[in-house]
Amino acid sequence: MAWRLLRRRLTQSRGDPIETARSTLTIDAHKEPRSARLALLAVLAFGTVCVFGATDARADGRFGDSTWVAPSMSFDAGITTGGPRVAARDQERGWETVLRTPFRVVFLPLRLLGKGLEAGAAYVGPRYLEPTPKGPPKRGLSLAPYITPGGPNDFGVGPSITWIGFPTSGSKLQLAGSWSMSDRRHVRFSETIGDRRPVGFRLGVKYDYRPDRPYYGIGNDTPVSDLAYYRLETTDAEAALLLGASPLRQLRLVGGYSGMSPRGGYNAAPLLENVFASGSVPYERQTTQELWYGVAADLAALDDDRDPSRGVHGRADLRRATGMEDSAPDYTQWWVEGRAYVPVFASRRVIAVRGVYTGVEPSGDAAALPYYRLAHSDGASSFAGYAPDRFRDRQLLLGRVEYRWAILHRMSAIAMYELGEVAPNAASFRLRDAHTSYGGGLRLGMSDDATMRLEFAKSVEGLRAALTLGSDF
Repeated sequence: MAWRLLRRRLTQSRGDPIETARSTLTIDAHKEPRSARLALLAVLAFGTVCVFGATDARADGRFGDSTWVAPSMSFDAGITTGGPRVAARDQERGWETVLRTPFRVVFLPLRLLGKGLEAGAAYVGPRYLEPTPKGPPKRGLSLAPYITPGGPNDFGVGPSITWIGFPTSGSKLQLAGSWSMSDRRHVRFSETIGDRRPVGFRLGVKYDYRPDRPYYGIGNDTPVSDLAYYRLETTDAEAALLLGASPLRQLRLVGGYSGMSPRGGYNAAPLLENVFASGSVPYERQTTQELWYGVAADLAALDDDRDPSRGVHGRADLRRATGMEDSAPDYTQWWVEGRAYVPVFASRRVIAVRGVYTGVEPSGDAAALPYYRLAHSDGASSFAGYAPDRFRDRQLLLGRVEYRWAILHRMSAIAMYELGEVAPNAASFRLRDAHTSYGGGLRLGMSDDATMRLEFAKSVEGLRAALTLGSDF
C-alpha cells in the first residue's frame, strides 16, 4: 500500500522542480496512514545516503589525494604526426634575395644605428635614467672625472677623488682639480665630519686661476664694446659648523679667509689696461685679503629634493668681512634666494620660480669696493642670454620662471623667461631697465644638490648656449 502511494505521489510531481516536488511529498505524506509515512521516510533516507556516498566516491579519488593532477594531452608523438602543426619556415626565393639586397645595403647604416641606440639605452637606462632604490653611500675611495666648463671652446678636465669614511665613520673627503687649454686652473678640497648627521663640521679650500676673465665696466648699461680681459687669482678657505642632517634643511655658522689678486691677463684681447683709463677701475691691480664670518641657512619643504614638483625653498647667507690690510675695505655681503614649485595638473609638468637678491655694501671708512668683489652676473647669478660677468655693481636682482616637463627619468625639457638687473643701491632698480632673456633647454637631476643644465637663451645681444654642471636649481 505504501509503495503504491509513494509511486503515485512521485509521479504526480515528476514535472515540477525539485523544491516543489519535495514540498508536495512532505505535505501530502501527512494525509496518508502511518505505515505509508514510515515507508516514505525510509525511501528518502536511503536515497540521501546513496547520493552522499556517490559524491564521496568521486571526490576521494580526485581531491582527497594531494598528488592528483589534472589529465593532460600527450605530446610524445612528433609535431608532424597527423599533419604539420605549424607552418613550414618561409624560405626566401632567389629572385626575392636579389630584389631585397639593394634595400638592405642602403638601410644597413640605419639598422646599425638603431642597434647601437638600443644597446646604449640598455646600458645607460638601468644605470642613470631608471629609478633605483637609494641606499647608504659606499665606503672607501672612488675616482671620477672632474669637468669645469669655462667657455664654448674651453673645458677644464681633471680627476675627482672622493673618500667616504675618512678619517672616521660618517666623514667624507673630496679633492678635485682641473686644467683647461686656456691655462685656467681650479682646485677644490673639502672634508666633512658628521656628513648627513644632525651636527657636523666642514672645512673647505678653493683655488681658482683664470687668465682671461671678462670685464665690461661697472653699471647696468655698460656697452658690449667695452669688453676687456684681466687675470684673477682667487684663494678661499671656509670652516662651517653644520646644524641639520640635510643640506636643504640646515643652519650653518661659517667663517673663513678670502684673497683675490688681479693682474694683467693673457690668452685673450684686448686687455683691461688697454681699454680703461688708469685710475678708472677701483683696485685695478691691488690685491685684497679679507677675514670674514657669518651665518647661512637653507629651509626647504619639497616633495622631491632632486626633482621637486611642489614646495618652497628659501636660502640666506649673511657675511661680515674685515680687511687684513689698511687698504683692504670692510664690507657686508648678503645673498637671499627664494624658490617655489607648482605642478600643472601632474607632477611631470611643473612651473618653477626663482628669485635672487644679492649685494655687497662697504662699511666704516671704505668709500669704494674692488671691482672684482662686486655682485656680478656669473655662476648662480648669471643672466641666461648674456655673456658671463656681463654686468656688475653693488647689488643684483634676478628673477626667473620655468616650465618643466619630464621626458625621461630625472631629465626634463624646460622653457624659461628671465629678468636681471644690477644697481648701486636698492632704490635704483627699475623694471624698465631689466635685461630680459628667454629660451629653453634640458635639465638633468644628478643628485640631491647638483644638476646639469643645457640652455639656449635669446636676448638683445644674441643667442647664447650654456652648459652648467653643479647647479642645484
